[in-house]
Amino acid sequence: MENISLVLADLDGTLFHDNKTVSAYTKQVVSEVQKKGILFGIATSRARVNAERLLGGISPDVMITNGGALAVCRGKKVYSCEFSVEEVRLLIGAVFKIFGADAVFSVDNENSLYSNSKELMGDGFWTFTDFSDFCEPAMKLCIETLDRNKVAAVASVLKSGRVDFLPFSDIPWYKLSRKDALKEKAVEALCRHMGLSASKVAAFGDDFADIGMLRACGTGVAMQNAIPQVKAAADELCASNENDGVARWMAERLLGA
Repeated sequence: MENISLVLADLDGTLFHDNKTVSAYTKQVVSEVQKKGILFGIATSRARVNAERLLGGISPDVMITNGGALAVCRGKKVYSCEFSVEEVRLLIGAVFKIFGADAVFSVDNENSLYSNSKELMGDGFWTFTDFSDFCEPAMKLCIETLDRNKVAAVASVLKSGRVDFLPFSDIPWYKLSRKDALKEKAVEALCRHMGLSASKVAAFGDDFADIGMLRACGTGVAMQNAIPQVKAAADELCASNENDGVARWMAERLLGA
C-alpha cells in the first residue's frame, strides 16, 4: 500500500494491550515503518502529559492528544482547541449543580491532569484538587456518569453548539470538549501543515471518539475489539489490540512481511 504516508493509531484498545503497554513486536514494526519513510503518529483521548510517557520508547512523528484538542508535528504545535478559564469555571459550576457535591470528574490541558478523585492519583500523572478555585483553561472535562441527559445539561451552560460530548465504551465516563476538539479536526490541521492529503493517511481506532477520524482518513481501520459503530464506519478490520492488530496490519500492508 505505497500510497500511505502517515499512520495514526489510537492508544487504549488499539495500540496498547489491555494492560496499557506496547509490545516489543509493535515497537519493532513502528521503527521499521518509520525507517521506510512513512510517518507514524498517535491519536488519543489521553492528555499529552501521560500519552508520551506510556509509549515505551516509540517516538511518534505526530501526536493528536486530549481527544483531538491538541496536534503536534515533530514537536511543533499545529492545532489547539480548548475551553477558556471562564468557560471551565462555568462547566465546573454546572457539574456540581447538576450532579451534586459528590460529583467525580477530571480536567486536562496541554500540561496537566486534574481530578477530585483520589483513586486516580496512583498512576503518578494526576494532581488532586477540589476544583473550588480552579483557574486554568481545559482541553477536556470528563465526568463519571452514564447519564447522557445530565451531561447535556452541563454542556448547555455554554453557547448552543459549542460543546461536544461523547461516552467512553469501556468506562462509565463522558468526555466534554470544544466542538472542534475532535480527532478528525486535528487530522485536517496536520494534513494542512504537512501538505499531505488525508487520502494518504491510515487511521486505527476502537471507540466512539475514533469514528470521525476513521471516516476522514483515506483508510480507516477498526480493531477486532472495536465497538460495532466503529466497525461500521471503517473501511477495513484488523486483529485485536491484544493481538497487535495495528502492527500486524502495518507489517503486511506497508512492509510486505
